[in-house]
Amino acid sequence: MIETSRFKPTNVARAFTLIEILMVVSIIALLAAITIGVGASMADAGRKRATEGVLQVLDQSLAGFIAQSGSIPPSIVAVTLEENFGGKVRGEIVYYPAVDGVIDVVIPNDDPSAPERHYPINSIGLYLISISQSLDVKSVLSSVDGSMIRHFTIDDPDTAVVEGLQPGMLTVFDAWGNPIRYVHPKFDGIIEDSSSSRRVLGMAGDPLDILDTAIGYFTAEALPVDLSFVPFDGIAIRRNKILQIDQEEARQNGGLDYPVETDSDGGKCPSQRPYFYSAGPDGDPSTVEDNVYTTMPEFVRPF
Repeated sequence: MIETSRFKPTNVARAFTLIEILMVVSIIALLAAITIGVGASMADAGRKRATEGVLQVLDQSLAGFIAQSGSIPPSIVAVTLEENFGGKVRGEIVYYPAVDGVIDVVIPNDDPSAPERHYPINSIGLYLISISQSLDVKSVLSSVDGSMIRHFTIDDPDTAVVEGLQPGMLTVFDAWGNPIRYVHPKFDGIIEDSSSSRRVLGMAGDPLDILDTAIGYFTAEALPVDLSFVPFDGIAIRRNKILQIDQEEARQNGGLDYPVETDSDGGKCPSQRPYFYSAGPDGDPSTVEDNVYTTMPEFVRPF
C-alpha cells in the first residue's frame, strides 16, 4: 500500500497576510516620503545657492558704484519714464523713495484671512535705476540667469486703485520667483508711527510721511523742487517687522482676526552701506530664519 503522505507537495505558495501587506505599503510610503523630502531639500538648496549668486552680483555692483561715484546710491530715485504712465508722458521724471517697505495705499482683498494689504515698493528696481548713471546695468547683470531678470510692475489687475503708482522697472528676482529686496540706510530698521512706546500686538503700525521735514528724514533743501511729480500723496511709507510670536500672542488675547501684513525683515544696515536680501522660500521677509543674505543686518525687536 502506497503512503499518499509522501507525495504531498512541499512548495505550496502562502498568501500574504493583511498585516504584511500593510507593512510593505508603509515601508514604500516611508521611502517615498524620504525621497520627496530629500529631493525638495536639494531643490531648495539649489535655489538658495542661485539666489546667493544673484545677491553677490548685486553687492559687487554696489561696490563698483561706490568706487566710481564716491558715495552710496541716492535714497530718493529719479525715474525717467520709458512710457506714458500715471498722467505723465514718456521722458518725464518721477521720484520714488528707495524703501524696502510699502506705500500707504490700501488694497482691498476678498480673502477673509487678509481683507486688506498695502502696496509694495519695488526697491530692487529703484536700485538698478539709481546706479545706471554710473554703471552699465546690462553688463552688471550679464552673469545672472536671464530667467531671474525681467521688466516688472507691481500691479494688481483686479484692483483699479493701484493703477499708476509705479511704472514697470527692470527687476531682479530670487530663485523662488520673488523680487530681491534692497535696503538703503536712510530707510533701514523699522519705520512706523505709534502713539505709544510699544505697538499694540496684532497691529502692523501706521505709515509715516517721510517728506514731512518735521519727522526728520529730509530737510526741505535736500528734496527736489519738483517732488510733487511723485504719483502718490505725501509718500507715507511703512517698514514694519512682525514677529510670529507676537501674532500668536495677539490671537490668544483675542486681538487678531487675521494675519498681520509684514513689510520687511526690519533689519538695520551694519554700516552706512545698503544691503540686499531674499525673503526665502516662504516669501515672507519677516521670517528672517529662511531669508538669504550676503551681508547680515542687525535686528531689533519692534516693541
